[in-house]
Amino acid sequence: MDSEKKRRPISAQVQQLVLTIAVGALLLSGLIAVFSMQRIKHLSEEALLTRMEHTLSERVQSKALLADSELGKYAGYIEAFAEYLHQLYVAPEEYVAHPVLPPDKNNGGVYTLQRALASESLSLGRVKTEIDLLGNAEQIFHPVMIEERGLITSIYLETESGVMIAYDQNADISAAEDNGEVYADFRDSGWYRLAMEKEKPCFTDVYEDSFGRGLTISCAAPFYDASGKPAGVVAMDILIADLYDRVVELDLGENAYAFLVDSKGNAIAPEAAINSIQDDPDMDQTVRSQILNRRTGVEMARTGTYYAFTPITSVDWMLCIHVPQELILAPVKTMDSNVLTLIMVFLAVVLVILLLVLSAARKFSAKLTEPLIELGKDVGVISGGNLDYRAVVRNNDEIGDLAIRFNEMADSLKKYIKHLTTVTAKNERITAELTLATRIQADMLPHIFPAFPERSDLDLFASMTPAKEVGGDFYDFFFIDDDHLCLVIADVSGKGVPAALFMMVSKIVLQSSAMLGISPAEILKKTNDSLCANNQEEMFVTVWVGILEMSTGKLTASNAGHEYPVIRHADGKFELFKDKHGFVIGGMEGVRYKNYSVQLEPGAKLFVYTDGVPEATDADNQLFGTDRLVEALNHDPEASPEKLLKNVRKAVDNFVKDAEQFDDLTMLCVEYKGKDEPEDEN
Repeated sequence: MDSEKKRRPISAQVQQLVLTIAVGALLLSGLIAVFSMQRIKHLSEEALLTRMEHTLSERVQSKALLADSELGKYAGYIEAFAEYLHQLYVAPEEYVAHPVLPPDKNNGGVYTLQRALASESLSLGRVKTEIDLLGNAEQIFHPVMIEERGLITSIYLETESGVMIAYDQNADISAAEDNGEVYADFRDSGWYRLAMEKEKPCFTDVYEDSFGRGLTISCAAPFYDASGKPAGVVAMDILIADLYDRVVELDLGENAYAFLVDSKGNAIAPEAAINSIQDDPDMDQTVRSQILNRRTGVEMARTGTYYAFTPITSVDWMLCIHVPQELILAPVKTMDSNVLTLIMVFLAVVLVILLLVLSAARKFSAKLTEPLIELGKDVGVISGGNLDYRAVVRNNDEIGDLAIRFNEMADSLKKYIKHLTTVTAKNERITAELTLATRIQADMLPHIFPAFPERSDLDLFASMTPAKEVGGDFYDFFFIDDDHLCLVIADVSGKGVPAALFMMVSKIVLQSSAMLGISPAEILKKTNDSLCANNQEEMFVTVWVGILEMSTGKLTASNAGHEYPVIRHADGKFELFKDKHGFVIGGMEGVRYKNYSVQLEPGAKLFVYTDGVPEATDADNQLFGTDRLVEALNHDPEASPEKLLKNVRKAVDNFVKDAEQFDDLTMLCVEYKGKDEPEDEN
């Protein structure tokens, strides 16, 4: 008779089987988890580097475009100056003599015109008439100097006859000891020869400012006499450090920075970083060669440092960004320590699970309900956030089906969370970019009030509230000269980023045209022709332009499809002024516009706005309308421009209540107070 086999209770067999399966599954899961973590780390490293390369490429090119736009603005100033000086020579009889004195130490810190002669052999009487004529340039130099205060250090011109005229606040430095004549001949200087050679606005190489303020660049252009012969060169000086702070400065983290490189490979900003790309120990020859050859790209040097670079075409410079690789991969290094921690936690969890499985196996033999209890524990682990954990399917019955459904739920939930994480990251990036665009757009509009604190002959206030993060409305106001205030309000078709980009282009073209000293109708025509030339997206803008003559109160305006202005004459009420509308700007080339005039007496007010105000809609789709607008203005017609805008905005808010704002709300109000008392002239 065969010996009886050693008896093994079913409970022991179940425990052994369950324990074997559990240990094998956990070990396999552990290996898969560790492999997955390492794979995720590797993919994260690749993704971070790819994303950083893309981000650096976008950042360096957008900053270069911003720098080109900013420098283009200064080239536009110089072009307008040269045209104005040409007009002085063409029609000198139309201008009043404006004497220009030698530098006076007492004028230190005050913006003044000051003259210098090429040499002592040049008789003042010989060029006195030309100096007095050129003195009229102060009326176009002054608004630009005030607008760009802190960036443009000096505006000056040198004539072929040997006259030097400068407009700045450095009289105390450049003056002679006895405040007598100063002699300086710049006709052989680099900026003068360069402008004469180029015959158009151009930028010089970087040089050290003679007053010790740091690296400087000059923008210069020739101007011509009545016969078309070169009469001289007009120029302005711009501090590189200030230009860098305005268009280049960015925060990329510790040991990362941006810098500018001139055509010779010199690093011109910031001064504390490197003096030349040859001095950069992190840069290899491949990267240097691409920078010197004016390429655009993102490269990693052999040292592991990333460089992004692109040309700034206006000045033949390169914009470069330096980012150490360890800064980019810092999150991956943090992940290494986290992986080790997770492995330790996983081992601890494995031990706990083994004990639980052993205990469950012992009870399984005695209780048929034990699988359901174990399934409940598995589900608890999943619901606690461990979506990689899967319930063990122990039986081919209802309990097994339930375990399968819970595993499917965990898979679906894991996919959903992954998708949600991707969408959230994308939305956060878009939100950050729109926030930056909003800040850039807000900085484009005049936003410091009172706008002209030194003047007592007017009060002015304006506001723009975009319907989206960025909008298409804009306003502007600036003095063309000391006696003519230009007022602009406009509404670009469409909303969002496209409208904001078209708005910035329209604003720059309008301002550049206005600074030429032409009428509002001519400003609109010149702007329309410029925008139509490259308007492939067929966008358009409605514009109202007015030029207020401060000495007389005469307002000359022209309307390109914009809303009617609202005018309150002295001691009267606000009334809608139904002026004649021309065609919108950007819609069709060759359109002509008409001027009209309104006489404003001291105390009169002008209110202009975009259609976002009368077309504000409440929950019942009722429009706010121009009647309510005029009523809101007449609620307190004596109020200041700032208070009037607040009254209108309050009336709109009370009308629409909780309804969504569908259009940009833009308003501008100016009160004409009358001519300033004349100041004593030295």
